[in-house]
Amino acid sequence: MFAEGYIGIAGLIGVGKSTLTMELAKALNFEPVLEEVGGNPYLENFYGDMKKYGTIMQVWLLNHRFRQHREFVSRISLGKIRGVVQDRTIWEDTIFARMLNQHPDKIISDMDYNTYLDLFDNMVLRELVFPQLLIFLDCRVETSIERINSRGRNMEKAIEADYLKSLQENYYQFIDEMEAAGVRILRLNWENFQPISEVVRLVNEYSLKPSNFTKWVRPLRKMGMDNKANLPNKITVAKH
Repeated sequence: MFAEGYIGIAGLIGVGKSTLTMELAKALNFEPVLEEVGGNPYLENFYGDMKKYGTIMQVWLLNHRFRQHREFVSRISLGKIRGVVQDRTIWEDTIFARMLNQHPDKIISDMDYNTYLDLFDNMVLRELVFPQLLIFLDCRVETSIERINSRGRNMEKAIEADYLKSLQENYYQFIDEMEAAGVRILRLNWENFQPISEVVRLVNEYSLKPSNFTKWVRPLRKMGMDNKANLPNKITVAKH
């Protein structure tokens, strides 16, 4: 299912998601939902030592976005707000976890990654909803780096081009997956910022397109019988 009035903004670090979130929300009379970059206690440590803090940061982000998501979906359904424009949705969390797991250095181990996916399944896939429209802002990695440097966040100085290239590839894969699940995708070339009036026009146009949502759930785990380590040792009962 999806929530009418729920628009997500996706894209590389530094592409301009937060700015568009604020401007589009104002133009549509929606509420902006921003990332709590300043409230993330792991982010700065993560950029300094990704392997040490990768897993716990992903868990923190998933928990934070899960709470945030449930709150605004409830407010929309109760009619308390017209809608929201969200800077990076909960669905995008899997991009970073997958990328860190696939990294040559296994920043997130296979065991931690599978545990994270189980947690994501239990929290997200069972009850959360897709956005009515997902806007993907695309730009070159070089442009992303220029914008990251121009905003001057100390914690982001350690971000390397290879990290952003891997992130971009995973974003392309994610967008294709979301589109295959029936989510409406509006792809925008964000090398140059477009007038907000043009974005609003496209949002209204794409929101009317047919959509056929599916719900992807990973196969349920077997109940422990396939692992011999879970089975009790045979006990020989003395015969009388």
